Amino acid sequence: MKDTQQAAMRRKFLDEYSKTLDIKASAEAARYGKKTGAAIAQNIFKNPAAIKELIALCEHKTDHLEVCLGYIISGYLKVLKWALTADEGGKPNDPALALRALEGITKQLGSDFACSQAPPANPEPELPIITEIKGLDTDKI
Repeated sequence: MKDTQQAAMRRKFLDEYSKTLDIKASAEAARYGKKTGAAIAQNIFKNPAAIKELIALCEHKTDHLEVCLGYIISGYLKVLKWALTADEGGKPNDPALALRALEGITKQLGSDFACSQAPPANPEPELPIITEIKGLDTDKI
């Protein structure tokens, strides 16, 4: 009986931890003692079976997560706006982050577009519209 009770407490701890990433609050929710909760949590994270259980629990939760495409794109747009905002010296905050945000937006928009179209019957390689941009250093991209 003690083993099943410990397993249930560990499961409750891992479930709470997957929601909050707060060890102390998760230990309290699993009804571990205040003095021993942190030590027990550290031991749980040393156990490979518990780590596998936590990963499986997180994967299960993300499988059922439904996030609107507009929400994801709006998040990328906020990042893009911040990255391109000029700092005190007049330079953008983080141009590399801006490029990554643009890449994320295009991937999100392209994934719907690519899934909605049937592949062409006779695929031919497409040539890029712009073959060269003067002054562009490809090593910095």
